[in-house]
Amino acid sequence: MKKIKEIELIAENEEDQLTAMGWVDLPAIEKNFIYFNDEKNNYVFAKVDDEKGIIVSPALIANKRIFRYNPFTNEEYYVYFKEDTIRKLSQDFLIKGNFKNNTEQHEDPVEGIHLIYSWIVENQQDQIITKYGFKNIPNGSWVVMYKIDNDDIKDKIKNGEINGISIEAYLTEKYDTMKSEVTDEIKIDMIRELLKNVKN
Repeated sequence: MKKIKEIELIAENEEDQLTAMGWVDLPAIEKNFIYFNDEKNNYVFAKVDDEKGIIVSPALIANKRIFRYNPFTNEEYYVYFKEDTIRKLSQDFLIKGNFKNNTEQHEDPVEGIHLIYSWIVENQQDQIITKYGFKNIPNGSWVVMYKIDNDDIKDKIKNGEINGISIEAYLTEKYDTMKSEVTDEIKIDMIRELLKNVKN
């Protein structure tokens, strides 16, 4: 059975950092964000409350394997982040002021999107995680809350054109010897990534 290389992404140098948050149709971590709906006093998927415009989303999930395909080399592989790297990246994102940077589909800069809360999941009873209905978010993962004042982005979220967030970063690759078997889940990841490349 085919095996795929796994690469740990690390923040080893001063240049290794998250530079922006991309608002995308296909988030790499495969988790759509959740919007706070004041009317229902609950969380709902793919909806923005016009008054509050608050969304909650995992930004990085600890040890989550994210499929990648390089169309130039025809290489298929997985990348992942360990807990200590996620903590460092999330802190530097705030310290260096990069939380102000947002793009649409990793291309055009967008304004009117504000990070208002950022935290690391410390336990599975995390009250904010359970409040918004997220399940199986492992300890060490990074979750964010944003206030959206950009009407165009709000409309695209409502229309399903934007479904989640995806980090933009410069990182160091640390090659692992461990390999992943090609499971049905991996095949689905491959299809998602190929569709994204076709669209681009």
